[in-house]
Amino acid sequence: MNDVTLEGLEAFLAGREEFLVTAHIDPDGDAVGSCLGLKLALDHMGKTAEVVLDSPVPAALLFLPAASTIRRPDHVQKKFDSAFVLDSSSLDRTGSVPERCLNPGAKIAVFDHHWGNDGFGDIRLVNPEASATAELVYDVIDLLHIPISPEIAECLYAGILSDTGGFRYANTSSRTLRVAARLVERGARAPVVAEALYATKTAPSLRILGLALASLETRSGGRIGAMTISRDMFERAGATPEDADGIVQYAKALAGARVGVLVQEVAPNEIRASLRSDGTVDVNEVASLFGGGGHRNAAGLRVRGDLERVRNDLYEALDRAMNGGPPPSAG
Repeated sequence: MNDVTLEGLEAFLAGREEFLVTAHIDPDGDAVGSCLGLKLALDHMGKTAEVVLDSPVPAALLFLPAASTIRRPDHVQKKFDSAFVLDSSSLDRTGSVPERCLNPGAKIAVFDHHWGNDGFGDIRLVNPEASATAELVYDVIDLLHIPISPEIAECLYAGILSDTGGFRYANTSSRTLRVAARLVERGARAPVVAEALYATKTAPSLRILGLALASLETRSGGRIGAMTISRDMFERAGATPEDADGIVQYAKALAGARVGVLVQEVAPNEIRASLRSDGTVDVNEVASLFGGGGHRNAAGLRVRGDLERVRNDLYEALDRAMNGGPPPSAG
């Protein structure tokens, strides 16, 4: 699904001066880093690029260059005729951004690395073999011969580090490491990024982590580690859903666990779940049953419903996937 060429990119950029740049809801380091890296590259070309995301930027990513310029859809006063949609398998995954910020018939370029990408957009670079969308943005910037500044390098490095779990996940390839090395050569501060993503926690994030750890349970003979965060737990910790970013890794880190799951009640009757796998179970398939998606080893979903009911339905789907049974119908 790769129809991006230098000529195609140049044609897409030619005659267009203003671009919307967006990514999926509940943005992670790859979504934010890719958007900011591309924005800075477009700025270098003399274009105007505005990053608009439908969910708040996680606090751990606010150190990135130009992060303060990211806006929410309700703060954008105009609509765009051209857009880059990054790290999203479908346009729906960007939330309300298209409806609020794009004119009908707007031209869209898509850079993504999800297996389930539905082929939307007018120009596409979709490569599921890439470790992160940031790796693809690096390729595009290189193809266009745009100099990679230290600021661009740091954003893209953060995207790669995030989606590879600090180079611990199976999607880390030799090419991933080569691209990361080039970004460090161009000014990305590897220790600073690692510290921000993995070693700096706020008091609310530590409090909600403690409550989540206390909720830990196992399923499928210990092969699934599961945690739950209710609205009451968020209130007791003085925390927000953004403070819970990354907690799912603790469920997956349980000895013997092949899958980790974190279910959160982020608002009344609004449930978010994060899934992580060592590859034994394709959590993208499980998430897709609930309208979510992602990758084989990392996926997420957001649905409306009662916390206990959604959690039980999700656990049942994971149990069946773990034990080789047919998937149940979600809901």
